[in-house]
Amino acid sequence: MGAAFVVLIFVGSGMSTAGTTQSGHLTGGQVLNNVAHQHASGSATVGFVLEILGFVAFLLFLGWLTDGVLGRTPVGQRTAAGAAVAAGVSMLAIKLGSAAPIVALNLDRHTLTPQLAQLLNDINGAAFVISWLPFAVFVGALASALHGRGVVGRPTAFVGYVLGGVGVVLALIGVRDITNAAPVAFLLGTAWLLVVCVRLAVKPGNSGGMAAPAPSYDANRVAVSA
Repeated sequence: MGAAFVVLIFVGSGMSTAGTTQSGHLTGGQVLNNVAHQHASGSATVGFVLEILGFVAFLLFLGWLTDGVLGRTPVGQRTAAGAAVAAGVSMLAIKLGSAAPIVALNLDRHTLTPQLAQLLNDINGAAFVISWLPFAVFVGALASALHGRGVVGRPTAFVGYVLGGVGVVLALIGVRDITNAAPVAFLLGTAWLLVVCVRLAVKPGNSGGMAAPAPSYDANRVAVSA
């Protein structure tokens, strides 16, 4: 489900924005032109649906992580596991909430002034940048929890730590100047998540349960067999 999330949101985003004007800060007229194009485009509609399905897949992925992987983490890593789930839910809430201005923009596209259209579009863009913060925490915390669980090795976990830390910094910088915000850590974080999800799918045995503890023997007892 995690891999499906990454694939669906990127494919869906590419389809929904194809043929539209893209820039750091669109004018109201450009926003209205984009909305008119997307409303008339069947592929844009399919792309929007794919993006929504991607976030549904992410929700299911969080449920699977909570029950199948993070729920069995060692005691010392449970804080990281809890933080990963909380951050993932927060990111999901922000992203789904950011769809509301776009839905309203599409609904009232014939009556909105360019200024209001620009405002609604900017709200959606601001929410996207804000979502980088919980996603960065999700990546860093997930890397810690999975490493403590023995699912990923140190190199993979280290990359997750770096992307999480850099992602927090870039998110904080980005909210101060959204037009120049750099999504590098977010994009690399989704790539890292895709790699980890493929790893979990290829070797599910390491993620489904902890290795059984070795049987203990009492040195004073001797087994006698016929």
